[in-house]
Amino acid sequence: MPAEINDGFSDTEEQERPSSTVAPKKKILLLLLPIFLVIGSVIGLYFSGFIDTFLVFPESESGEEESEPQEPVNLSAVFFDVPEILVNLSARPGQKPIYFKIKVALEMNSAADAEQAEKMLPRIIDSLQFYLREMRLEELQGSIGTYRLKEEIQGRLNRILAPVKVNDVLFKEILIQ
Repeated sequence: MPAEINDGFSDTEEQERPSSTVAPKKKILLLLLPIFLVIGSVIGLYFSGFIDTFLVFPESESGEEESEPQEPVNLSAVFFDVPEILVNLSARPGQKPIYFKIKVALEMNSAADAEQAEKMLPRIIDSLQFYLREMRLEELQGSIGTYRLKEEIQGRLNRILAPVKVNDVLFKEILIQ
């Protein structure tokens, strides 16, 4: 019988040795995975707004209201209605035309400002038509598209009517067909 050479490891020890190098990796993974899941869940709940309901502080019972800084409301504001504008949007060749109808009101500080806007009405309509005809449907989709449209119209009208200031552009009607 040949002599067995015992190098200090038995067959069972040789089988356990490769698994012992994997075990610490599995242990680390098993410890870190739940931590990452909890952190990811908390971040997801925060950005979804669900946690905000738990972070609301109760109002003081003494009846004292804390004043929050708010944008001042102009009670003497005058509104000027711009006539309805109907344009076809910029489309790709071969695409059927897309029509865009908009009706806005301009918030101004005084009746004198509204009179100035009335005098400049042809220029206002011309500027809005040029701008709207170059827009694509993709630019108008969603609330961010509407917000960008509002900001751009306000900027253009402030440049046209300077020194008169348009405080806000209010959409009365928006239709895309």
